[in-house]
Formats: sequence, structure tokens, C-alpha cells
Amino acid sequence: MSNATPSPLRLYQQVAGRIEGLIRKGEVATGQRLPPERDLATRFKVSRPVVREALVALELSGAIEVRTGSGAYVKPVSADPASNGRLKIETGPSAFELINVRKLLEPAVAAQAALRRSEKDLASIAQALRLFERRSRGTHWEKLEADRVFHLAIAQAAQNERALAIVESLWADMFGPIFAVLSERTGIADKKRITMTDHRTILFCIKNRDAVGADAAMHAHLVHAEMKLLESDSLGALGRRVKPAG
Repeated sequence: MSNATPSPLRLYQQVAGRIEGLIRKGEVATGQRLPPERDLATRFKVSRPVVREALVALELSGAIEVRTGSGAYVKPVSADPASNGRLKIETGPSAFELINVRKLLEPAVAAQAALRRSEKDLASIAQALRLFERRSRGTHWEKLEADRVFHLAIAQAAQNERALAIVESLWADMFGPIFAVLSERTGIADKKRITMTDHRTILFCIKNRDAVGADAAMHAHLVHAEMKLLESDSLGALGRRVKPAG
């Protein structure tokens, strides 16, 4: 018998469970539209980003359906009587928590890269920037992958193996279910003009060994990404529907 303590639920998972509780109790019937994000956020005393991620988790689990331009609607409940809720899949870390951690770490990594980078490192970052430019007309995932290559080249230039490993881990999580849905819906990889400007500014600062500038430029870049995730007022106003699990 295992004595392992279960991992605590992430905040958005807790809220997803509470929304699902409303459904199970019949407060929101099958086929009925859920209240708007702002109302759910007020009811559960959490931020709207948390509610947004909770709704994505419920959608991925098959509990709700998001209809473009309309909102989130309750789907029929599974006939499995042993089911205690339908959040049966691992939906990954919070997209907004990921961005927040990256804001804490990557500006410092960029500053370190500006101080420690070699000419070879600089060439790698420039090559990654050219890759991003070439893929600017590619698919969402091609652009996101090119963005990952750029950020890892900067982390490599910082000459700190642990920092590189952490940045690699954060970017692996960026391809997880929650971030995948939100990033594709909001078109975070499609913000070509502002991303190119941000990337060029970061490279310029690193090239000129401007640690303060590199720190500030990276922070601004991540704030822009965060703002893009927050851009839409609700899931129903966003573009793509997700195929539920199962």
C-alpha cells in the first residue's frame, strides 16, 4: 500500500471541480450555457485567468462545449455511476503561472547572456532569430517551436546549466494541454510584428553586452505574451473548438 501523498490540485483544477459541482447539482443543466467568466470569477473569488483555464480543463475532459462567439455549454453527463467528476486527464500546469515564472527567470537569464555570451552564442541566437523569421508564415506550432529555439539559445548563452535546464523545462510545459489551447485560440504565435521587434531588441542588447537592457527587453516580451493570453473577454469569443478527451 502506497503512503504517497496525492499532489495538491492546481487552483484552476479546484475551480473546474467547483464548476463541475454546479453541473452535478443541477444548477446548470445539460445544454445550458455557463455563466460568463466574470461572474464565475466573482462567485469563486478567483481571477478571470483562473476561470478561463478551469473552463479549458472542463472542455478537454468533455464536460462542456465551447461554441465560438456564444459561450460554454454543459454536455451530457457520463453514465458511469462510479465517476466522481469528469476531470480524468492531466491538463498540465497553468499557462498564466508559466508566464509568471518565465517573467521571474528569463529576464535574469537574458542579462546573464549579455555578460557571458561568446561570439558562437551570439551566432546561435541570430540563427534562431532567422529561423523565427522564416517560419513567420508557418503553422502555429512551427512558430511556437521557433520561439522556443530562440529562448533556449539565449539560455545557452548564459553559461549556466541549471538555468538552461529550467528554461527547457518551462518550454516543455508550454506545449502542455492548457497552454496549447489558450495559445492557439488567442494566436499568441501569430503576433509576428511585436514578437520580431521584441526578439531583435533582446538580441541587440545581448550583442552589445547590455545586461540591464536585455533584462528589460525580455521582461517586456513576456508581458506582451501575457497580454495576448488575456486579450479576449471570454472563451466563447475565441476562435477554435477543442476535441474533448476520449
